[in-house]
Amino acid sequence: MDKQLKIAHVVCSYPPYRGGMGRVAFEYVERLRERGYNVHVFTIRDGEVTDDPKYVHRIPSIMHIGNAGVLPSLFHRLKGFDLVHLHYPFYGGAEPVIVRKALRHDQGLVMTYHMDNVAPGLKGAIFSAHRRLLFPWLVNRVDRILVSSLDYAKHSALAEHGLDDRIEEHPFGIEIDRFKPGKEVELRKELGLSAQTPVLLFVGGLDPAHHFKGLVELLEALSEIQDKSWHLIVVGEGSLKQTYMANAERLGLSARVVFAGNVSDEDLPRYYRLADMHLFPSTGRGEAFGLVAAEAAASGTPSIASELPGVRTVVRDGDTGLLVPPGDVIELRKAILTLLEQPEVRRRFGLSARTHAEQHYDWGPLMDRLEKTYESVLGQQSKRAY
Repeated sequence: MDKQLKIAHVVCSYPPYRGGMGRVAFEYVERLRERGYNVHVFTIRDGEVTDDPKYVHRIPSIMHIGNAGVLPSLFHRLKGFDLVHLHYPFYGGAEPVIVRKALRHDQGLVMTYHMDNVAPGLKGAIFSAHRRLLFPWLVNRVDRILVSSLDYAKHSALAEHGLDDRIEEHPFGIEIDRFKPGKEVELRKELGLSAQTPVLLFVGGLDPAHHFKGLVELLEALSEIQDKSWHLIVVGEGSLKQTYMANAERLGLSARVVFAGNVSDEDLPRYYRLADMHLFPSTGRGEAFGLVAAEAAASGTPSIASELPGVRTVVRDGDTGLLVPPGDVIELRKAILTLLEQPEVRRRFGLSARTHAEQHYDWGPLMDRLEKTYESVLGQQSKRAY
């Protein structure tokens, strides 16, 4: 593929904001640029970021609600790019991208479909209306649709549109050499934990956009096993943090739950290595993959996760961890007890998890696969041009 071609990634959020979609876009952009490609990223301007490189473009929106923003100027900003890679959902950003594609068939368009957007109340009604009225128009104009797992695609809104010929499986990667097994004796000491206390780890955003992460259910499950030795560390930040802390206090868990806040990228692998088990109890379709579960796996730490499409490709029940029904506090509690009481099972699951991560989530082969997809799409556009 010609490395002088211009590639644009369009995504609703981007670091330093913490979220899986922005993180995936960041990894794609940086790794493609390391390989010599001319790649730019377009995202919503949400606050001031002073240290962006020149290829990161934060665009002011006409209207901005949560991670959605109306960005009509994207239509003109994407002029001159040979290929656009849209990260969906992006309400207000996807539409100008698709309009441009409808008018300029020779511009390649790849879409990573990260998840179905679901929510209660008015927001959920808006999502549903968008899915009925605009989504078919969007997906029918995309050259290739990338999904983190075919399992999730079969159970998502994509399944209703007969798109199998354009869907490709592209799991998200992790840094296998950075997330790796080991001991974290010093971190235990820093956190005031004894060497014998099993450490449970939750990693996730504590803001409304990540309401489906299942921390409420996790705290409730733990409230009934206080006769056992354990300590929970919650890594993450957001506007709901005080609410979760109040829940922990109400349940009598304050002394056993540490809200560690945002942990630096440098220190995050240490927390996975410290943990005896990783807890990933997401409650709905907003969870489609689980980068945190893949990071835990690479660290040799087994996960207890919800049995959700996509997630169950990362956490294999009875092999790399345990799966429980989403939102089922009783079954979540039973799974935690199983791993608390059987350290040999934890060890076996952890070894298998590391092997699974090495085989499926190493960035190198995944980026090779992405390059081949781009090359195929660009070849397709070249034929259209003539």
